[in-house]
Amino acid sequence: MPYFERSTQVPNEIFDQHLPYLNQSQLKVLMVVIRQTLGWMDPKTNKRKAKDWISISFFAKRTRLTHKSISMAISKLIYIELIVALDTNERELRHPKDRRGKKRIYYAYAPVFRAKKKKSCVDTATKVCTYPSYTKQTQTKENNTKQKNSYQWQTDLQRYQDIIKRQRKNSNT
Repeated sequence: MPYFERSTQVPNEIFDQHLPYLNQSQLKVLMVVIRQTLGWMDPKTNKRKAKDWISISFFAKRTRLTHKSISMAISKLIYIELIVALDTNERELRHPKDRRGKKRIYYAYAPVFRAKKKKSCVDTATKVCTYPSYTKQTQTKENNTKQKNSYQWQTDLQRYQDIIKRQRKNSNT
Protein backbone atom coordinates (compact mmCIF):
# COMPACT_ATOMS: atom_id res chain seq x y z
CA MET A 1 0.00 0.00 0.00
CA PRO A 2 1.47 3.38 -0.94
CA TYR A 3 2.37 5.99 1.64
CA PHE A 4 0.52 9.27 1.19
CA GLU A 5 2.96 12.16 1.39
CA ARG A 6 0.57 14.81 2.68
CA SER A 7 -1.27 12.80 5.30
CA THR A 8 -1.57 12.37 9.06
CA GLN A 9 -1.29 9.01 10.72
CA VAL A 10 -4.07 8.41 13.23
CA PRO A 11 -3.33 5.85 15.97
CA ASN A 12 -5.31 2.62 15.60
CA GLU A 13 -6.33 2.87 19.25
CA ILE A 14 -8.76 5.65 18.33
CA PHE A 15 -10.55 3.51 15.75
CA ASP A 16 -10.40 0.26 17.70
CA GLN A 17 -11.29 1.42 21.20
CA HIS A 18 -12.64 4.97 21.28
CA LEU A 19 -14.56 5.62 18.05
CA PRO A 20 -17.83 3.96 19.16
CA TYR A 21 -17.91 6.07 22.33
CA LEU A 22 -17.02 9.51 20.96
CA ASN A 23 -19.68 11.92 19.71
CA GLN A 24 -19.17 14.04 16.61
CA SER A 25 -17.78 17.14 18.34
CA GLN A 26 -15.34 15.10 20.46
CA LEU A 27 -14.10 13.28 17.37
CA LYS A 28 -13.65 16.53 15.45
CA VAL A 29 -11.70 18.16 18.28
CA LEU A 30 -9.54 15.05 18.72
CA MET A 31 -8.76 14.95 14.99
CA VAL A 32 -7.68 18.61 15.05
CA VAL A 33 -5.34 17.93 18.00
CA ILE A 34 -3.85 14.91 16.23
CA ARG A 35 -3.47 16.85 12.97
CA GLN A 36 -1.73 19.75 14.71
CA THR A 37 0.64 17.51 16.68
CA LEU A 38 1.26 14.12 15.09
CA GLY A 39 0.55 15.58 11.64
CA TRP A 40 3.56 17.90 11.72
CA MET A 41 7.14 16.78 11.25
CA ASP A 42 10.02 19.02 12.32
CA PRO A 43 12.49 18.99 9.39
CA LYS A 44 15.49 19.65 11.67
CA THR A 45 14.91 16.90 14.23
CA ASN A 46 12.74 14.67 12.00
CA LYS A 47 10.34 14.20 14.94
CA ARG A 48 6.65 14.90 15.35
CA LYS A 49 5.34 17.70 17.55
CA ALA A 50 4.58 16.65 21.11
CA LYS A 51 2.17 19.54 21.69
CA ASP A 52 0.82 22.58 19.91
CA TRP A 53 -0.83 25.86 20.86
CA ILE A 54 -4.40 25.70 19.60
CA SER A 55 -6.94 28.44 20.28
CA ILE A 56 -10.68 27.93 20.60
CA SER A 57 -11.08 30.12 17.50
CA PHE A 58 -8.82 27.76 15.56
CA PHE A 59 -10.88 24.76 16.72
CA ALA A 60 -14.05 26.63 15.67
CA LYS A 61 -12.61 27.46 12.24
CA ARG A 62 -11.51 23.87 11.60
CA THR A 63 -14.53 22.04 13.03
CA ARG A 64 -17.35 24.59 12.50
CA LEU A 65 -18.53 23.91 16.06
CA THR A 66 -19.65 26.46 18.63
CA HIS A 67 -17.27 27.54 21.38
CA LYS A 68 -19.44 25.79 23.96
CA SER A 69 -19.40 22.50 22.00
CA ILE A 70 -15.64 22.74 21.66
CA SER A 71 -15.17 23.43 25.38
CA MET A 72 -17.41 20.50 26.33
CA ALA A 73 -15.59 18.20 23.90
CA ILE A 74 -12.20 19.26 25.27
CA SER A 75 -13.37 18.61 28.83
CA LYS A 76 -14.61 15.12 27.95
CA LEU A 77 -11.45 14.24 25.98
CA ILE A 78 -9.29 15.35 28.90
CA TYR A 79 -11.48 13.36 31.31
CA ILE A 80 -11.10 10.15 29.29
CA GLU A 81 -7.39 10.92 28.87
CA LEU A 82 -7.24 11.18 25.10
CA ILE A 83 -5.85 14.70 25.08
CA VAL A 84 -3.83 16.82 27.49
CA ALA A 85 -4.21 20.58 27.95
CA LEU A 86 -1.12 22.41 29.20
CA ASP A 87 -0.18 25.97 30.08
CA THR A 88 3.09 27.60 29.04
CA ASN A 89 4.89 25.97 32.01
CA GLU A 90 3.62 22.50 30.99
CA ARG A 91 1.25 22.21 33.95
CA GLU A 92 -1.81 20.16 33.13
CA LEU A 93 -5.09 22.05 32.97
CA ARG A 94 -7.60 19.33 33.79
CA HIS A 95 -10.65 21.44 34.63
CA PRO A 96 -12.43 24.18 32.64
CA LYS A 97 -11.79 26.65 35.49
CA ASP A 98 -8.03 26.00 35.09
CA ARG A 99 -8.22 26.76 31.35
CA ARG A 100 -10.47 29.81 31.66
CA GLY A 101 -8.66 33.07 30.97
CA LYS A 102 -5.39 31.47 29.84
CA LYS A 103 -3.83 33.20 26.84
CA ARG A 104 -2.06 30.13 25.49
CA ILE A 105 -3.19 26.58 25.97
CA TYR A 106 -1.18 23.79 24.42
CA TYR A 107 -2.87 20.53 23.46
CA ALA A 108 -1.37 17.10 22.88
CA TYR A 109 -2.56 13.59 22.14
CA ALA A 110 -2.28 12.15 25.67
CA PRO A 111 -0.87 8.63 25.06
CA VAL A 112 2.01 9.93 22.94
CA PHE A 113 2.68 12.93 25.18
CA ARG A 114 2.73 10.86 28.36
CA ALA A 115 4.96 8.20 26.78
CA LYS A 116 7.52 10.88 25.90
CA LYS A 117 7.28 12.42 29.38
CA LYS A 118 7.72 9.05 31.16
CA LYS A 119 11.06 8.37 29.54
CA SER A 120 12.63 11.63 30.60
CA CYS A 121 10.90 12.23 33.95
CA VAL A 122 12.93 9.80 36.05
CA ASP A 123 16.17 10.62 34.30
CA THR A 124 15.57 14.31 34.96
CA ALA A 125 14.70 13.67 38.61
CA THR A 126 17.83 11.58 39.06
CA LYS A 127 20.04 14.30 37.59
CA VAL A 128 18.40 17.21 39.39
CA CYS A 129 17.67 15.69 42.80
CA THR A 130 20.74 14.16 44.30
CA TYR A 131 20.42 13.69 48.02
CA PRO A 132 23.25 13.03 50.45
CA SER A 133 23.46 9.64 52.07
CA TYR A 134 21.62 9.47 55.38
CA THR A 135 23.17 6.25 56.68
CA LYS A 136 25.73 6.33 59.45
CA GLN A 137 29.10 4.85 58.65
CA THR A 138 29.99 3.80 62.20
CA GLN A 139 28.30 0.93 63.99
CA THR A 140 26.20 1.99 66.94
CA LYS A 141 23.53 0.33 69.00
CA GLU A 142 20.92 2.26 66.98
CA ASN A 143 22.32 0.99 63.67
CA ASN A 144 22.40 -2.63 64.85
CA THR A 145 18.73 -2.58 65.85
CA LYS A 146 17.78 -0.99 62.53
CA GLN A 147 19.52 -3.74 60.60
CA LYS A 148 17.41 -6.37 62.34
CA ASN A 149 14.21 -4.78 60.98
CA SER A 150 13.33 -5.56 57.40
CA TYR A 151 12.31 -1.95 56.75
CA GLN A 152 15.00 0.29 55.34
CA TRP A 153 14.52 4.06 55.30
CA GLN A 154 14.68 5.52 51.79
CA THR A 155 14.03 8.87 50.20
CA ASP A 156 11.26 9.18 47.61
CA LEU A 157 13.83 9.34 44.84
CA GLN A 158 15.46 6.09 46.02
CA ARG A 159 12.06 4.37 46.09
CA TYR A 160 11.29 5.56 42.54
CA GLN A 161 14.65 4.32 41.34
CA ASP A 162 14.07 0.91 42.98
CA ILE A 163 10.66 0.62 41.35
CA ILE A 164 12.07 1.47 37.93
CA LYS A 165 14.94 -1.02 38.37
CA ARG A 166 12.43 -3.75 39.25
CA GLN A 167 10.23 -2.85 36.25
CA ARG A 168 13.20 -2.92 33.90
CA LYS A 169 14.36 -6.23 35.38
CA ASN A 170 10.86 -7.72 34.96
CA SER A 171 10.55 -6.45 31.38
CA ASN A 172 13.94 -7.92 30.44
CA THR A 173 12.98 -11.40 31.68
